[in-house]
Amino acid sequence: MKGKNPVSIPKKYQEILFSIGTYAEKLGTKAWIVGGAVRDFYLGRDTLDIDLSFEGNVDPLAGFAVKRWGGSKHKFSQFSTFRVNLTTGLKLDMVRARRESYPRAGVLPEVTPSCIKDDLFRRDFTANSWALSIMPGSFGASFDPFGAQKDIDAGIIRILHPKSFLDDPTRMCRAVRFVGRFGWKLAPKTEELLKEAVKQQYPLLLSRERLTREFLKINKEKEIKRILEMMRAYGMLQFVYPGLEWHDGLNRVKTVDERLGVMVCSLGKSGEEFLKSMRVKKELAQEILEAWKVSESCHAPLRALTPMQQAVIRAVHPGLKKYALEPCFLRGRDLKELGLAGRRISCALERCRRMQWDGKVSSREDALKIVQVCFGSSNCMGDVPSA
Repeated sequence: MKGKNPVSIPKKYQEILFSIGTYAEKLGTKAWIVGGAVRDFYLGRDTLDIDLSFEGNVDPLAGFAVKRWGGSKHKFSQFSTFRVNLTTGLKLDMVRARRESYPRAGVLPEVTPSCIKDDLFRRDFTANSWALSIMPGSFGASFDPFGAQKDIDAGIIRILHPKSFLDDPTRMCRAVRFVGRFGWKLAPKTEELLKEAVKQQYPLLLSRERLTREFLKINKEKEIKRILEMMRAYGMLQFVYPGLEWHDGLNRVKTVDERLGVMVCSLGKSGEEFLKSMRVKKELAQEILEAWKVSESCHAPLRALTPMQQAVIRAVHPGLKKYALEPCFLRGRDLKELGLAGRRISCALERCRRMQWDGKVSSREDALKIVQVCFGSSNCMGDVPSA
């Protein structure tokens, strides 16, 4: 840790982090900023999420942070990790430095307390294996045992050991996600091991929940097209869902939920099965499913759509007219009042919904004219002139 520091802690975080480091010293433990925050500091990218690693008990340090600046903490007991959300807006993941071992491929690791070097070695890539001290006597000092700065300067994503993808196949998704986000490339050996991991079908070792979480993180990325195309080129998309690929509608929506909806609708008849395979909240799944049904039917909906549903359907069907996604202008009771009954009601309603979708009716009056023409014919399934 000697020599000029290549990276500095942003001024706006210094007071909080120095105070935490000072308190850690009083407790007889060492404290570090680790992982993606150090990378982002070096790249000049703003972040409100900072990982802190301590060579000692984390509990009192998490409590100190909440008591000092206000907020909340949540403990993940399996890994002695605290998620601390301060009222300042800063989010801290506070962990005890540890060594990890994997009892078998694809499962969560077993952990034992250890030193900062071991904690950095368990990271996914060298670019994230960099630490900055927040101790009073060495505040901001760099510790880079695995060449993080060198690989960041070269724009390279490199795993730290050959079994990395086997131990945790989610790193395959993170590798392409970071390549896409930063415009970097995979180190040659890492790329070779990624291809071998695809060939050996390592992602199938993951639970569907873990794979869903990683894929939804990809959906948050600005450069999602680049990432999905890399996943397709490497054969990774098949593990998310066969037939899934880039769709231009993804450029027309903004949120993660909308992007997932576009993917579901873009798959056509397979969309419902794909949605069921994604472990998302029931309410979101139902909202997307209803949008998929409208998209597949190519008929105006019977009920009002949510803004998200409208955004998804218009992204997949960009040429829709203004009233295409408004609830159907007519209801069954309207048709009964016109004297229709039985199958003639459903037939007339279907005709109105389709013509509203196609932009051939734009008002209730137009729809009534269509029904009157249909009702006047011997077969309401016959050709009907546009309004």
